[in-house]
Amino acid sequence: MTATTPPQGGPKQWAAMGAQSKSLAVAEWMLLAILLALFALKGFMPAWRTLNTDFPNYYVAAVLHHKGIPLDRVYEWTWFQRQKDHLAVEQPLVGFMPNPPICALPMLPLASLPALAAKRVWLTLNIAFLVLALWILHRVTRLSCRRIVLISFLCITPLQANFVCGQYYVLILALICGAYYASMSNHRLCCGLLLSVAASLKLFPALFLILFIRRRNWRSAIGLVMGGAIIMATSVGIFGWEVHRVWFTEVLPRASHGDIIDPYTLQWASFSALWHKLFLFEPLLNPRPLFNSDLLYTVAQAITPVLLILGYLVSFDNGRTDNNNALDWAAFVSLILLLSSMPSSYHYCVLIFTAVVAIDIALKEPARATAPTLLLVFAFICSPAPAFLGKSLSLRRLIGNFAIYVWLLHIAKSGRRIRVERKWLGGAAFAIMVLAFSYGNSVTNRVEDFARRVNFAMKGYSANSPTPVGAEIAFTSMVDKGYEAVTLLNGTSRNLPLAGDGLAVAGSPQTPVAYLEESAQQSSIMRLPLSSQIDLTPDLVAPGERPSVSSNGKWLAFLREDRASTSVWLSATESSDPPQPVAPIQQLVDLSVTDGGDLIAAVGPVSHPHLILLRKDSSTVEPLNEITGAVRYAAISPDGTRLAFSRLVNGSWHLVVRELATRTEQQLTHASCNAISPSWESSKVLLYATDCGRGLGLSALARVAVPNL
Repeated sequence: MTATTPPQGGPKQWAAMGAQSKSLAVAEWMLLAILLALFALKGFMPAWRTLNTDFPNYYVAAVLHHKGIPLDRVYEWTWFQRQKDHLAVEQPLVGFMPNPPICALPMLPLASLPALAAKRVWLTLNIAFLVLALWILHRVTRLSCRRIVLISFLCITPLQANFVCGQYYVLILALICGAYYASMSNHRLCCGLLLSVAASLKLFPALFLILFIRRRNWRSAIGLVMGGAIIMATSVGIFGWEVHRVWFTEVLPRASHGDIIDPYTLQWASFSALWHKLFLFEPLLNPRPLFNSDLLYTVAQAITPVLLILGYLVSFDNGRTDNNNALDWAAFVSLILLLSSMPSSYHYCVLIFTAVVAIDIALKEPARATAPTLLLVFAFICSPAPAFLGKSLSLRRLIGNFAIYVWLLHIAKSGRRIRVERKWLGGAAFAIMVLAFSYGNSVTNRVEDFARRVNFAMKGYSANSPTPVGAEIAFTSMVDKGYEAVTLLNGTSRNLPLAGDGLAVAGSPQTPVAYLEESAQQSSIMRLPLSSQIDLTPDLVAPGERPSVSSNGKWLAFLREDRASTSVWLSATESSDPPQPVAPIQQLVDLSVTDGGDLIAAVGPVSHPHLILLRKDSSTVEPLNEITGAVRYAAISPDGTRLAFSRLVNGSWHLVVRELATRTEQQLTHASCNAISPSWESSKVLLYATDCGRGLGLSALARVAVPNL
């Protein structure tokens, strides 16, 4: 039917069709009004009034850089929380994990503003990004503006989450739409450059390189790679190499395997979370997997992405028609979400692109009848789930997106016989072997410290920095409202009374007195005698942070930070004299104090620190060069014969004990995870924090008997 050909039938049929079209338009306008009202009431207005996570994560990092504070330790949860407290940002909990450093860059122009004012500017920009994305989609499809806006706001939950959390995914949607428009306009280099910007904020758009290579679109591939290199060089120039080194070596490997915040929760709606849930045991987070098998987990993780990509490669030919290009891009955006290890609800803002383009394709014959189903699936993915059905619908985003992806592959291969060439099979087999090696290595020895775990009802996201205080174990715990200082006795825990965040705790098995860091706009060292009393009141010792107490309980050391400089203070616990500063130490990372008041400190770059000994009496510094490698978290045993510390090996911090007399060492942990913050419960038993089988840096407590070396 051409545009000038009237529809078949008489006047009554024409009138009925016109009335039906008007009724449909009215229904669409009514639904759109409801969706816009829901977005305003549940998304934009709450976002405008409150900070929420995740905006403060980016904002705090930007403000720190603006104030001249290096971001080298931005991936340490407690360090980042301390900086947030000092900046008086009204957000209970922050964390920069696992974002690349460049994520702080868009916030730099807003760093001079108060946090909420900065978020409001960002929200205003997000509205502009969303309008731009929808305008581009109108230019590249045949859909009316009304229907494009309607489809987009059916993505109600992801859009609400993006605005409430102050995330980047509407910007990434706009960049993907812009890149597609550039591709359709034959501006291929520009297409790659736009996607490189998106990939610098969140890694998954970098996978578009697969699409460009398959289509032999070398200009776009060059633009993506070249743009990524320029952005990375800019990021290193602005934020320094050290924070990037930590991200590449310690953060990215764990993030790519999905080992970030609770990797077993199906709320992530990813294949990675599903395989974690089904096949990997963890005492607290996943005590009852369907099958406890490292082998099944490894095979599933290796095969899944290869099959998803192989399905894409064999379903599309290299035709360059506009319709083929649209299918290609729509399917690929769906694919990269399926490949993401931990996509949250706001990730699915980018699926607006797939939904609009796919429905535009579906409205063409012969796929017209599938358009309503496709729209319903998209709405199902993006609609809020009732609270009582939340867990039962945890995987709806994964299942729905997979269904859309399969539909797009089916349309792409329509009328063609699929032949899987040998080169694809060979490449797939090789990729599976490489991924199997990577995932297999990530779970090797992961259960090593499960039997060592300290048994108690852990209530927070993590338990950190365990230390004996008299007969109790004291530690800090990350919870929704911030950080708490907690003690544990015979499996029963109690919270210690602090007005601010409890970011560090120190003590000695010889005396029931805890020294705590209470963090607010200023960090303070608090002294708290532990007893059976219900009401405990801590006393102020001095301004400072990160306390350390000698094993005999006679010496207290702590730090004070002023921008990028750190000073060390020392005090005799049995003296009424105020703490005294000791010789300044450059690039100090952490420290401990011996029974004689000497200091063992980790100094240097945070990715490769080394140990030094600072003598209290002479203020001389002795490098401990015999202890090789990147080492930190030193702790001397109560009998003074052994030194425990953590050493960085292949991106993971491993627990090591060194016999000082014989200089022999024994590594006590071996998995691709972190064992840090050791403290001596006795001369033969160590307490430490471990994130094995858990999210990166979100530790549990463990205890290990140290064998004779």
